[in-house]
Amino acid sequence: MALWFLLCRCLPNQPCWPSADTWQTFNAAVGGRLIATTPPARACHNPFYDSAKCWEIQKGYFEDSWRQLQPGAMTYTNWETYQGEGCLGTSSFLSPPCRQGAVPLFTVNASTATDIQETVRFAAKHNIRLVIKNTGHDMLGRSTAPNSLSLWVHHRKKLEVVDAFVPKGAPQDTKGEPAVLVESGVQFEELNTVLHEHNKIVVGGSSSTVGAAGGYCTGGGNGVLSKLHGLCVDNVLQYTIVTADGELRVANAYQNQDLFWALRGGGPGTFGVVVEAVMRTHPALKNIIKAQVTIVSLFGTAMDKIMREFLAHHNQWGKEGWSGYAFNVHKIVHILKINYYLPDGDRAQSQASIEAFVRYARSFLGVIILQNSVESLPSYLDAVPTILDVPIKKSGVNFFMGSRLAPQTMFESPTSVDALAAAIKEAQRDVEGVKALASIMLMFIAGGQVSQGNSQDTSVLPAWRSALMVPAVTLQWNDDVSYQDQLEIQRALTKAVGRLRTITPGSGSYLNEADPNEPDWQESFFGANYPRLRQIKHKYDPQGIFICRKCVGSEDWDDDLMCPRR
Repeated sequence: MALWFLLCRCLPNQPCWPSADTWQTFNAAVGGRLIATTPPARACHNPFYDSAKCWEIQKGYFEDSWRQLQPGAMTYTNWETYQGEGCLGTSSFLSPPCRQGAVPLFTVNASTATDIQETVRFAAKHNIRLVIKNTGHDMLGRSTAPNSLSLWVHHRKKLEVVDAFVPKGAPQDTKGEPAVLVESGVQFEELNTVLHEHNKIVVGGSSSTVGAAGGYCTGGGNGVLSKLHGLCVDNVLQYTIVTADGELRVANAYQNQDLFWALRGGGPGTFGVVVEAVMRTHPALKNIIKAQVTIVSLFGTAMDKIMREFLAHHNQWGKEGWSGYAFNVHKIVHILKINYYLPDGDRAQSQASIEAFVRYARSFLGVIILQNSVESLPSYLDAVPTILDVPIKKSGVNFFMGSRLAPQTMFESPTSVDALAAAIKEAQRDVEGVKALASIMLMFIAGGQVSQGNSQDTSVLPAWRSALMVPAVTLQWNDDVSYQDQLEIQRALTKAVGRLRTITPGSGSYLNEADPNEPDWQESFFGANYPRLRQIKHKYDPQGIFICRKCVGSEDWDDDLMCPRR
């Protein structure tokens, strides 16, 4: 085994690569569900061009619903490429060469836990890079890799609502609590719909197409209900996973406790393959207030003052229980788009709270309030489709982002609010010159019950417990941007997020929405928990079967995660 660890991952042109007969035998072992994976836009490129198939690709290319059904597709298409080469289908459909890029060579459409076990054992035996994918919604590209074998769990859709769940191994007198069991392919749009019928809710992603059981929660997991009920990791009661030895293990507060701790915040694709998760449910909301405001300014100086005032209101809004997302974009004009929510709120009081800020913004010359609405929605399910309501494509695009947790104390004095506003402005300047659409995204999803969580019970970054907001820089670019310009986009992002790092010493980044080139990522993503996470990683995966970008233990591998560092 020690010798195995010294070897690089096997490549298709090497003698170690499995023969056709070996692949055929493996295919039989997984019920004929092995797929030779091709880039999703392949049929739009010569010499593979097929007009009928290409038409279907063009219709679905920017839709989550289409992309999630393609074994080789990612939500963000830059992760389908490798060093600028791939097979993207939106620029010129016939002329660009079609290359495999970072799309896996083979995919197992895993239907059972046995399929997952067989795949993990096969990858380990033949020293093949293994990746895990549900929807492909991953900001750091951890769901795909060149020359890899992909475990695709998207069609594992079992979902069961339980009135009184008791974890395995618990004492007989343990009182059960309301929960829901979800297999690894269940998405929040499916989960929210079923729970709505049972008058229940869970802490879930703001994008309803995100998977519920896997990377979202193992990375921390937050949303507009987090102030009310904590992070996703605070609400997981049990995991069933396949570890690197191919064994099926149950992890909860009573057995495999170290693994349970690591899975609640230690990051996706690291400690095993999630087969199912059990999540605590909560009673449905009485109502949820939705406030949507869109401010357009012709002048940057006015928007700078508006942004500063907007940030200053968050200390009070946090106490009132508001959460949500805001987007600041400069494209000819300056735009601030706000989608904020208040669970079980009073409409009149909510309108008065928001109006105080809107009145300030309206006072500037050259400012137009395009939207200013406050309404009461009957349920969380009604709110979900509006949470990320912004006029930009959200799937089938090239996209990077980087984030930083801003502590509650940053919003408690005019001086610290000034510092945050100045850092955001500097970050915007850092990305102005690159060939991408840049925006500032403010995720107002911390504080409240997030602050009450016991960081000793989970491995999530401890800085979450003192945070109020997560400011982020986002960049989106066209397919025809050169690879060199894409590298410049990456450098500009790291510099821009650096402005936020400078004013938040001791804080960190949300590892699921982070700069792919985050410096000192071990500290930024995991803080003081990293040494223990390393120990647990080595215990359950000593050979590094599960390795992904900026994940626990990945520093032991080269930049391509194909060869151990000597």
